[in-house]
Amino acid sequence: MQFGFTQKTNSHDRKKKTSGERKLVQFYREGKIFLLLILWVNPLMSLPISVEESKQFRDIGKYFEYTIPENPEAQLSEILNENTVWRPNPKNVISFPRSQYPVWLKITLIHYGNFPHTFFLHLSNPVVDLFELHTEINGKWITQWSGEQVLQRNKPIYSHISAFPITLSSNETRTIYLKIRSDNPIFSFVSLYNSRTFIAYSKSQDIFFAAYFGAGFMMFLFSLFLAHTLRYKKFFYFFFYLATVLFLNTYFTGFIQYLEISYSNSWKNYLFPITIHLSSIFGLLFTLEFLETKDYYSKLNKITNTYIFLIILLMFSIFFLNLRNFIQLTVISIIIAIFLAITISTMSLIKSKKKLEVILFLLAFGSLMFGASLHTFTVQGFIKPIHYATYSLPLGSALEVFFLSLALVLRVSDYRKSNELKQEIDLQLKIAQKLQNGLLPQKRTHALDYPLGFRYSPATDIGGDFVEIIVKEKELGLFLCDVSGHGIPAAMIASMTKVSLEIWNDILEKPALAAEKIRKSLLSLLSGHFVSAFFVYLNPREKILRIANAGHLPLLHLDRNGNMTTYTSYGRAINEYIKSDIIEMSFPLPENGTLILFTDGVIEARNIQTGELFGEDRFHNLIQSLSNKHPQFICDSVIDEIEKFQKSKRSDDDITILALSLDSNFES
Repeated sequence: MQFGFTQKTNSHDRKKKTSGERKLVQFYREGKIFLLLILWVNPLMSLPISVEESKQFRDIGKYFEYTIPENPEAQLSEILNENTVWRPNPKNVISFPRSQYPVWLKITLIHYGNFPHTFFLHLSNPVVDLFELHTEINGKWITQWSGEQVLQRNKPIYSHISAFPITLSSNETRTIYLKIRSDNPIFSFVSLYNSRTFIAYSKSQDIFFAAYFGAGFMMFLFSLFLAHTLRYKKFFYFFFYLATVLFLNTYFTGFIQYLEISYSNSWKNYLFPITIHLSSIFGLLFTLEFLETKDYYSKLNKITNTYIFLIILLMFSIFFLNLRNFIQLTVISIIIAIFLAITISTMSLIKSKKKLEVILFLLAFGSLMFGASLHTFTVQGFIKPIHYATYSLPLGSALEVFFLSLALVLRVSDYRKSNELKQEIDLQLKIAQKLQNGLLPQKRTHALDYPLGFRYSPATDIGGDFVEIIVKEKELGLFLCDVSGHGIPAAMIASMTKVSLEIWNDILEKPALAAEKIRKSLLSLLSGHFVSAFFVYLNPREKILRIANAGHLPLLHLDRNGNMTTYTSYGRAINEYIKSDIIEMSFPLPENGTLILFTDGVIEARNIQTGELFGEDRFHNLIQSLSNKHPQFICDSVIDEIEKFQKSKRSDDDITILALSLDSNFES
């Protein structure tokens, strides 16, 4: 394209070129020196643009003149008044952020081609503004509005971009008037295309943005799947952040024009800054959750959460500020949010162990910042408008989503590995639980016709306590042990103890000898653990009670009057370093009452609020008050009272209690 200059003319006498004007055009064609001389003599002369269909012209914003009438409802007839004062556009872009009234612009085009040609005036506006183009054709003023569809060979060549077709005949000069009515700050760089270039441009835009929104929609579904499947907060935040980013780009690409509700577009202008606020909120929440800043930078985490709360409060200022000021406030808030995200990711890069994920996160928001900066600096006129500035923000956000997706894939891979490990551990726990269940007495209410009661409350899913009841024709053996610690190691040692306990089955009347043989069989398997155990041998026919104690709490006998007797003997816990030296003792078997065996988890249960222990005195007083109760009722009451005392159903240690009534006909 070429620059051309002509004397300023009104629309009324535009077709009646003066001889001076024809001479000026001729001077321009012959050389520029004389033209520059004329401009030096008459500096107020306007500068029309000479266009040719063989070339493309861009960056024409600086050739516009503008006026802002005092009457916001001024019509074209008032603008055409000779008293209208037109001023040169001060920037390369159309930018009037302080004006709340409609802005009128005008520019004069000269076409020196040999044939008529349709040029396209394209305005790159990031929000829904209303543009009106007024031009005079054959003595009639024609008005076009942005968003109207233009057909080229019966096919629409644009609908989502603000562009106007301008058909110029050979050697025709035409002045066009452009009215911008907007509640938003007006900023737009203006391009002029020949028809072939514009059709190619509009098609490339359609292909690019179709691919962009297609990929974005797939990521939208993927993030929804991750959020629903994994149920981690970070994936929910990413889902909502991606949704707001995609919706924002419908504004920056013009596709929001396709969405029509009622006859007004004003709701689009209000929804635009609100969506920016939401993207800032969910973007920062996702940043904090994904980078786990709470673990490394608690102060920065608090500052960011405070800023998120401030953004939420700022959203309500839409009810007090006019839309123009609210959008300007919104732009400032999202710039701060992006800088915060970059700062957090940069600092996390120092301490985070997962460097690659943080690098991808940093690249993501760096891409967004670069795209947003290029677009902002272009539409604000700080840098010269370039063709790809139209794509800079969507492309920056596309790279952001791409890098974030890679980071999420890595995080999902970590979660998958941890889930596989968790599933393996769960399987091991289920196996250990089966082993544990095999160590506990099967559901039985009697042993040798004696009423029996039992309760077990593990500190974790797997415990280390073990109870065995051996019943022979005229003899009864009771065994209770407590393996140090709890969990799978304790359960495994308890299961090995059960296997070793088969030795006692053959020598039931000799508990101390059985205890020593069991100790020897376990020495190489304890791995630092120790086992406290109590052996009880009962012979009802001979009225014998024989015990062997391996470092365990004593056996209690509770008569029907509430009197309590303890039975114990010397012996150390079974371990791999010191001999147990277990001594066996025999006593007369009481005629009635209840025998009670229990582990130290009963008396060492702790109140989670005060730290107080349940203690022996409280335990003894409790069972003495239950002296006439059934053994199972005693066991249930003890567990219930412990749970009430410690304010929790979980204890620090496994709790086991076994009770046997010596009254064969006892049914209370």
